[in-house]
Amino acid sequence: MKRLTFSTFLSFVLMLSQAIDPTTAQSSSLNRPHDPVIITGSQLPTLNGLSTDRIVGFRFLNNAWQQIPIQIDERKTVDFGSVYNTNSIGIETISYADANTYVGTDTDPNFDNDDELVFMAMDAGDHAPSRPTFPAGVITGTVVEITIVDPLNNGNGYVYLFESDGSLMPDAGQDYVDYEFNLLAGDYILNYDLQSGPNPENSTASSPYYRTHFSDRWVCNELNIFAGSSTGVNILDRHKNMFAPGNCDRTENTFSAGEGAFFVNKDGPVRGIRSYMGANSGPLTQREHLFYKQRQDVNTFLRVHAIGGIMDLYDYSPDATGMRYHNNLNLNGVTVDGSPDAVNAGAIVWEMVTGLQGTVIVSHSVITDINSFSYTSYYSDTTRPSVTQCTGDSYEYGTSGVWINQAIPNTDPNMSPYYHATGKRVVYYEEPNQTVGTAALRHQQASTPLVITVAPDADNDGVPDITDNCPTIPNPGQEDSDGDGIGNLCDNCPSYYNPEQVDTDGDGIGDICDTSCSTWTDVISKYNAYVSGQARWTDVITCYNEYVSQQ
Repeated sequence: MKRLTFSTFLSFVLMLSQAIDPTTAQSSSLNRPHDPVIITGSQLPTLNGLSTDRIVGFRFLNNAWQQIPIQIDERKTVDFGSVYNTNSIGIETISYADANTYVGTDTDPNFDNDDELVFMAMDAGDHAPSRPTFPAGVITGTVVEITIVDPLNNGNGYVYLFESDGSLMPDAGQDYVDYEFNLLAGDYILNYDLQSGPNPENSTASSPYYRTHFSDRWVCNELNIFAGSSTGVNILDRHKNMFAPGNCDRTENTFSAGEGAFFVNKDGPVRGIRSYMGANSGPLTQREHLFYKQRQDVNTFLRVHAIGGIMDLYDYSPDATGMRYHNNLNLNGVTVDGSPDAVNAGAIVWEMVTGLQGTVIVSHSVITDINSFSYTSYYSDTTRPSVTQCTGDSYEYGTSGVWINQAIPNTDPNMSPYYHATGKRVVYYEEPNQTVGTAALRHQQASTPLVITVAPDADNDGVPDITDNCPTIPNPGQEDSDGDGIGNLCDNCPSYYNPEQVDTDGDGIGDICDTSCSTWTDVISKYNAYVSGQARWTDVITCYNEYVSQQ
């Protein structure tokens, strides 16, 4: 047997070291650590019908599988009347299910089309190699590959969902946020007064980055920031709602004192959910809080007769003194200190208060079909307000937010015609002394959803096409020249020469099917076929080993 020369071997090793194998892991470039990824069951048909506690998530990172926490929130169609424990009124909405409220459990206890599966973008990993050794505890034929792309910079990452064999739990032993609904009167169904309030609470949502507190249905009256070196003091007096400055006819207090009900109170490993309705003459007006590790989404669904306007404000506490207030119309900012400042008003899209106490960044948006809709902003910083403080303390420290200062037509579906109006605020909790650049970026991220793609599985073998070396039928876009049901790319030896294949050595046999590897030229040919996508990496190694054995 001829001995393979060292120089020849070194050349081949060098060539291999410079090659990029498309079947190996692709590194994640996704950088959206605060934001969730939400996928409905309709996007995951192969997982439909599974028990919600049997679906688990993994990422591929550092050449190894790591389980990540996922959460499935079951949803159902409910009549608003049933949420109030009364007769149906013929008006329905999609709600998160909750056995502890009058919404009740989902009629389908398994994962179905309208349920939501959620995980954090920060938990995405690399692209797994083709035909990997799958993690222990999963049924490999159920794998679903999720690609997550950030449209802001095209960063991407991957998450893999599986059915567990029962040995794994969806939370992966982690709990990112803790939401505790604590009705002081006791059990909700037995003790909540749906007709009138108050219904005092001592409810909290907390994570390593923040804590917020509710003393009644609409009354959020504490906020502590723990991110980084934040001091953790309570910087919030009230999350306020009213028609106009000093108008005390309708406030978060009167909303809570009137009729009202909860849709859901849920604590999960990825997010907590608090959703309720009832705002005086808007009994169907609803607010929904989604608590994540370092972010909170507050969605307000306005369903009320025509009103003259509405304000949605954060009124900070004296402990916020020294923080700086900024928004997109006032980039230089002003100091929160109880002394009045000149701040430009207008249709703001983000706000930030930042200082040693920590940072709160709020991204605003209003979704509506109201014609000629517009809004402005409100800011007041004074220990001697010129308007009555209807709720909370008697001061206005950095009181700020969105003010719809125009007439709002009917949004109550009980009356016709009616319009839709939903206010959204996405709140980020950050380390002290952030810049306006960070605030602008968070607003961009809040208003630019991540793009989710569920990898196709053309042959329905449980392996997404992108990781399937040899599907039993052609992948979309592949040719099947010999009609044997196997795409050319994965057909080791089609029954006749495939004209689309490269024939480097000119022997009339395409490189992918040419088993002759007796010369160094054959090895190079096989490698070139691999680079062009017409041979697999294993074919190159096999060819090289055959060549070596004949020397």
